[in-house]
Amino acid sequence: MSENPYGGVDSYAVSYTSYKARVLLRTPHFNKDDLEDIKQELMLAYLLAWPGFDPSKGHPKSFIKTVINNRAAEMLRELEAQKRWSGMKNVSLSTSGTDEGQDDWVERIESDAGLWGDVFRSLRHDIVERALDIQKIRLCLPDDLKATFDLLLEYSVTEAAEILGIPRTTMSSRLKKLRKFMQEHEGKK
Repeated sequence: MSENPYGGVDSYAVSYTSYKARVLLRTPHFNKDDLEDIKQELMLAYLLAWPGFDPSKGHPKSFIKTVINNRAAEMLRELEAQKRWSGMKNVSLSTSGTDEGQDDWVERIESDAGLWGDVFRSLRHDIVERALDIQKIRLCLPDDLKATFDLLLEYSVTEAAEILGIPRTTMSSRLKKLRKFMQEHEGKK
């Protein structure tokens, strides 16, 4: 067994860190020059986690292995993520992208195409089917209930009442009439 270069550190932690570093060297992400850096990274993870170890909940060797294995897996995930990085940068939705010749982010998200450019969204089967159902319902409604129906498609009861300038209770009673009509009409089908 080699000499412990970390004075006062558990010898099992040192040996397991060295072992795991050698295992990571076999991956295509690292080369032999990275050995010491990997060891230090794994040892640092162990040293930071050790104060949280509770002997009543587990064995020290299990804790050491878990912490070192988790950090090794994190290191691999971080390297894989760097390989997949697309060059995109994180931006705030409140900032405008016009400096780079782009549209405002909020406007792009709220547009019909959306942030990812789903131009076929309006042609999706479920959306078309829902629109047809709404048209069928609207056609069978009397004129006084059509206005209520149209408003409640877009707004809550409270918002609709505010728009019309009527009390919320009045809007609620109109909604009850609308529901009653729709239930009766559904029973006739």
